[in-house]
Amino acid sequence: RYWRDWSSDVCSSDLGTTNSAVAVLNGVAPEIIKNNEKDADITPSAVYIGKKGNIRLGEAAKSRILDEGGDVYTEFKRRMGTDYVYKFKSSGLERKPEDLSAEILKSLKGDVQQKTGEVLESAVITVPAAFELHQCDATRKAAQLAGFKDSPLLQEPVAAALAYGFQADGQKAYWLVYDFGGGTFDVSAIEYGNGFFQVKAVGGDDRLGGEDFTDVLTKIILKKAANDFDITATQNDPLTMRRI
Repeated sequence: RYWRDWSSDVCSSDLGTTNSAVAVLNGVAPEIIKNNEKDADITPSAVYIGKKGNIRLGEAAKSRILDEGGDVYTEFKRRMGTDYVYKFKSSGLERKPEDLSAEILKSLKGDVQQKTGEVLESAVITVPAAFELHQCDATRKAAQLAGFKDSPLLQEPVAAALAYGFQADGQKAYWLVYDFGGGTFDVSAIEYGNGFFQVKAVGGDDRLGGEDFTDVLTKIILKKAANDFDITATQNDPLTMRRI
């Protein structure tokens, strides 16, 4: 999430596994800032790098998956904090997960500047409640690469509670916040009181998100079509697998 030093507004962004978004928080009421590409509420977390090193982001990158799958990557949030390297086939360039995440943050930053005229210099980035230290460090690095001078982290369930207006009445309360996203499913017990939020407990599965459902559905399709074509050959054909 992004923070801007305005009298009543907080500009925030969710860097997600499959989609990302930016919103202005006016007091306790969030207002989405639409992107510059299609004036849409969300931007696919996808990065394309072409033969000449040209970069496309969001829907412009995602739309190239079928024909240029070796030059497009998504779901890199799931590998934050690892040594995994993404190799772009046409250009031969290599990027780490935090490098690709930085490109998405730059895109969101540009959306805000285009819509509001403000240049963001600091960012409050949301992370899953179960993110470990190495994952948090990689997220901070992505923010730094995106040009942010300061990047404190905010846990996603707390951000959700803030966006919902959990703190509006000022009364002490407990909530369960469920996060069923593209990469993970988790639930957090949140306490609010005296102006402070605290995550009391977290549980869940970091391999039970929307993309995992996609993988299961793909396997079901392949199994049901086993009598119609060679499954092994199909699984070794990247273009067909991307279509499925």
